Amino acid sequence: MKTRTKRHAFTLIELLVVIAIIGVLVALLLPGVQAARESARRTQCSNNLKQLGIAAHNFHDTHNKLPSSVRPAGLTPLPRIAGLTFLLQYLEGTNLYDQYNQSQNWHAPANLPVTSNQVATFLCPSTPNPGRLDGLPEASPWVGNLVAVTDYSPTISVDQRLFTAGLVDRAGDGILVKNGEPRFADVLDGLSNTIMYAESAGRPFLYRRGLKIGDLPNQRVNAGGWSRPASDFSVDGSSYDGATLPGPCAVNCTNGEDVGSTVFPHPYYGSEGTGETFAFHPGGANVVLGDGSVRLISATTNIREYAKLVTRAEREVAIAP
Repeated sequence: MKTRTKRHAFTLIELLVVIAIIGVLVALLLPGVQAARESARRTQCSNNLKQLGIAAHNFHDTHNKLPSSVRPAGLTPLPRIAGLTFLLQYLEGTNLYDQYNQSQNWHAPANLPVTSNQVATFLCPSTPNPGRLDGLPEASPWVGNLVAVTDYSPTISVDQRLFTAGLVDRAGDGILVKNGEPRFADVLDGLSNTIMYAESAGRPFLYRRGLKIGDLPNQRVNAGGWSRPASDFSVDGSSYDGATLPGPCAVNCTNGEDVGSTVFPHPYYGSEGTGETFAFHPGGANVVLGDGSVRLISATTNIREYAKLVTRAEREVAIAP
């Protein structure tokens, strides 16, 4: 006679225990997976900035000057051309550059087929909504429906208000001042000690401490489009909650001054951009220095030291953050 073997099935309690154990393991693994993904994204962001640095050096080698934005003052029909537009030919964007009509503005119908194109090198993969668009600042009502954006921009100066408030030792120009012909020889503080491009991510949406504030057009930063000279920004700093500018926080408190409820041009910034140094990387934001090297600037960096890294000819030595 055959002996019957009893087969034991999982009881409901045993099944629930197994599910609970799997849930705990997933919960333990998930932060590690997310951290690994962010590390990869930050590395790609660093590589993008490295490409910008190399492109700026190649531009300088060719033209004996750096790619400075052309931005005549005030509301004007004169052409406005961003320094990033001049870099296209050194970033595998020669076709776009050749189609761009420099005798017309970035938002002109002739240029929109170019300026509405995303340029992968200008986008940090950690930033949400890469397909967001910037709009014409003087339009009423403002609509974000025109041109593709950048998460990186030149730091063109340190705001005089910071010096007046005693938050920095000096205010002054950065490497890529507008409407000029800046050269590496102008950087008296040393190329390895001076920032060319920094992250200012998420624009024209307004972010504070990593959170989006409100929505367009009621809350927005005047900046974002890679083809807009107004995306270049001065360093103003903010309060630590990001709500008030200027202030002592240099990195990651806000991506800019809110202009959503302000009639254009802005009473302080005029037609200039209102961006600030900001990234979606935990702990800091990437910058590329004048020598082409890339550095993560800690979110805890004092604005006095950060300002020393922005100004180009104040004979300052910054403490490495």
